[in-house]
Amino acid sequence: MEELIHNGVDFSDLLPTINQLKLKEQSYDTKRSLVLCDILCTPEYETLMSIFNAMLKVKEFSERSYNLVTEVIETVPSYYTAYAYKFEIIMHINKDILEELNWLDEFSLDNIKNYQIWSYRTELIKEHHKKNNSKESFKKMLHRENVLTTLLFDEDAKNHHVWSYKSWFLNYFEYDLDDYAAEVDYIGKLIEKDVLNNSAWCFRYKLIMDLINRSKDEQKELLLLEELEYSEEQINKYPDNISSWNYHFRMLELLNNNNFSIKKDLFSLYEAHLNESVYPIEYYAKYLNLMDKHGNQARIKDLYLILRDHRDPIRKVYWDYKISQL
Repeated sequence: MEELIHNGVDFSDLLPTINQLKLKEQSYDTKRSLVLCDILCTPEYETLMSIFNAMLKVKEFSERSYNLVTEVIETVPSYYTAYAYKFEIIMHINKDILEELNWLDEFSLDNIKNYQIWSYRTELIKEHHKKNNSKESFKKMLHRENVLTTLLFDEDAKNHHVWSYKSWFLNYFEYDLDDYAAEVDYIGKLIEKDVLNNSAWCFRYKLIMDLINRSKDEQKELLLLEELEYSEEQINKYPDNISSWNYHFRMLELLNNNNFSIKKDLFSLYEAHLNESVYPIEYYAKYLNLMDKHGNQARIKDLYLILRDHRDPIRKVYWDYKISQL
């Protein structure tokens, strides 16, 4: 009787299914009129994928299928079908999800640009949360996820897969106010590391917006004033950074939209950096427009003319458009 042994495990019972799939594949090949490029694979790879396809066909949910699918994913990290099948196996054999997350942590560090690992991770996290939905469990999960994302950000602080995952995590779970404070502090450390990291600035804005939506008026005002002060500190450290200026202006907008008075005159902030970047000029015009567009029309136009004719002529058409809108 023919045998099929892979990595010391007997898969002989799957041979009828494997042969059936091979016949189907050969039948398909004979119908093709032109083969552009035959894909060359090692015998080991062909055996691995044959067993995987057979298991997938019969929907085997077992420890050996779990181990084999793990091998398939480690061999082909972008194979989305393998992740979906592995999740089904975990659900059927009641595999420890934290153990799977531990494996995925290590695997993620070796595949930091892989999209599939994050889609898979969200499903594991959701399933874990269904069974462990206490505040203590959430705080432990938040801590472990921040440890992982910190390691990944050390490799690439602007990895959009990781930032998208953090946004999903924030949207999915219900944070306490102290959880938000810890996250703001965490993001602040990333900004300290690289003030040019626009992803970190965007995520901080998302955190602040969530906090504002959950805060009373006096808390909102205090929070926005603190963030305004924070962004000014970052501007003073690195004036030629549009992220800091944009964040600063967003805080001004939020103060204005919530009917909080902007008590300080910000001219000195803009004036201090006029010779260091075009952003102070652009955002001072935005500030004047926000405060009193009609009363400041002449000053705003002068700033746009300076940008158009001297400091930022590459965007001449844009500045002409802005002038036409006054």
